[in-house]
Amino acid sequence: MEKLIILRMFFYFPLFGLLLPDAGVLLARAPGSVPLIHVGIEIGLIFCILICTAAIAIMKKRNSHTGDRTNEALYS
Repeated sequence: MEKLIILRMFFYFPLFGLLLPDAGVLLARAPGSVPLIHVGIEIGLIFCILICTAAIAIMKKRNSHTGDRTNEALYS
């Protein structure tokens, strides 16, 4: 799970690297001047971050359920 957290963190770096200049372009000029490839990459990075976040949540949920079962078995 730690590897997924680190991977998700490294997906944020290029996302912010693209979002900041694109936000500046949108604030300074017409909205049509943002390159389409940037939009595609940003959507792809957000999708990858969502997948990592969902996988981490599923792993935490699975670990908490197995932890609950082992605690019940120890106390009974």
